[in-house]
Amino acid sequence: MRTIITKHIKAGLLALFLLAGGAVQAQNQDPDAPDIRDIDKAHDRIIKVHPLQLGEAYLSVEKLRTERVSNEYGIGYIYKSYLKGETDDWQDYEAKDVTGIGIHMSQRHYTSNKKSAPFGFFHGPVFGYRFLVYEKNVFDLPEQDPSSPDFRFVGRLYQNSLDVSYRIGGQFLLGNHFTLEVAGSLGGRVKYAKSTTADELLPQHIIGYELISDESSYVAATPLAQLKFSVGYAF
Repeated sequence: MRTIITKHIKAGLLALFLLAGGAVQAQNQDPDAPDIRDIDKAHDRIIKVHPLQLGEAYLSVEKLRTERVSNEYGIGYIYKSYLKGETDDWQDYEAKDVTGIGIHMSQRHYTSNKKSAPFGFFHGPVFGYRFLVYEKNVFDLPEQDPSSPDFRFVGRLYQNSLDVSYRIGGQFLLGNHFTLEVAGSLGGRVKYAKSTTADELLPQHIIGYELISDESSYVAATPLAQLKFSVGYAF
């Protein structure tokens, strides 16, 4: 399992860093971009924790690239995720134990004329990648004798997902170095779930609108709305 997790982490990091590199290169080539010497060197980096991130312990770093543009990179350990219960009602969703990794990357454009970045109101795109390994027998199937002619083997559930959304929010300086951020975002998530011979169990339990399905894999899409709260230290 460790080899599988490591492989997916490397793939996710590579994809996000390529996106980040393209964004930064585009900024550097923009003739209208502010001079990098105008950056507030006393607060151009922020280390943040996100205490309200459900099911995830999440740490990120924000770094100014120009006077009004920054990039934020984060990594999280995911320990809870949700599957459908017996109905499609959101109140029937069930929290399941997982072992997973989340990778987050965003670009921010600060708009305030009264405050220097990275403080004041901002907006910008957000990208994310998640790899989850669910607990054994996550579908709660009854125990069966492997020698029985009716025995059905269902493999462990794995899930990859990609997120794309747009975020609007504000970040504020508390004292000389501590920061507070509140933001919201809207977008979408595409999930690829795999479990050997799970068949009908995947559409029954994976949250989202079905795109592709076969006996062992399932691709679904779902709207994504998120609220973000973080506290940090700027230096």
